[in-house]
Amino acid sequence: MVREGHVTFKQKVLLFFHETGEFFLFFFQVVKKFRGGIRQGEELVKQVYMIGFESIPVVILTGLFSGLIMGLSLGNALESIIMGTAQYLSGGLSVALVKELGPVLTALIVVSRVCSSVTAHLGTMRVTEQIDALETMGVDPVEYLVVPRVVAGMIAQVSLGLISIVFSLLGGWMMISGIHGVQTAVYVEWAQIPLKINYILESLFKMIFIGGFILMVSTFEGFRAGGGAAGVGNATIRSVVTSSVMVIFLDYVLGTLFMIVSGGVL
Repeated sequence: MVREGHVTFKQKVLLFFHETGEFFLFFFQVVKKFRGGIRQGEELVKQVYMIGFESIPVVILTGLFSGLIMGLSLGNALESIIMGTAQYLSGGLSVALVKELGPVLTALIVVSRVCSSVTAHLGTMRVTEQIDALETMGVDPVEYLVVPRVVAGMIAQVSLGLISIVFSLLGGWMMISGIHGVQTAVYVEWAQIPLKINYILESLFKMIFIGGFILMVSTFEGFRAGGGAAGVGNATIRSVVTSSVMVIFLDYVLGTLFMIVSGGVL
C-alpha cells in the first residue's frame, strides 16, 4: 500500500479512471434495478419528505436573500448607468434564475444538507455490515436503499428549484419596489417578457438530471465507504466535493447542449 504522500501522478490518474469505472458500473446497476426500486413506495415517500420537505426552509431563505442581494446590487448598477432602468431588471432576473441560478443554487443546498447525510448514513451501514445483512436476508440494497433516494432527489429538486426561483423573484421585487419605486405590475410584466417555454423546459430537465445525479454520487460514495469512522468521514468529503463540482459542470454542459439544440449561438 503506497502512502498518500508518495502517490505518483500516474497512480492518481489510474485511481481516477478506476473510480470512474466503478461509478458507471454502479450507475448501470441502478438503472437495472430502477423499476423495482420505484415500487418501494413507503421508502420513496420517506426520502421525498427528508430530501424535499425538510429542505424547504433553507431553500426559501437562500432564494429570498439571493433575490434581495441581486435586486439591491443590480438595481443600483442600472440606475447609475441610465436613470429609470431599474424597472427592467426583473427580465434579466427571471431568465437568469430560471435557466441557471435556480437549478444550481438549489442543487448546492441539497448537496450540503442532504448528500452529506445520505453518504454518512449509507457509509455507516456499510462499515457496520448492515448492507451485508440486507443481502443475506435476500433484500437487494441497491433496489431498497439507492433507487428510492435517487428518485426522491429528482422529485425534490424540481419542487425545491421552483420554490427557490419564486422567492428569489420575490426578493428582487421587494428591493426594486422598495428602493426604486417600481410598481408590482411593471415588475411582473418585465419578468415575463424575455421568458420562453424552452427556458422553462431546460430548467426542469436540469433539475431532474442534476437532482438524480448528485444523489447517485452520494449513495455511491456511501456504498464504497470503508475503514471505520474515518472512512465514512472521507467518503462524505468526497461526496460533497464531487457533487458540488459536478453541479456546476453539468449545468454548463446541459446549458450548452440546449443552446445548440435550440439553434442558439455559443
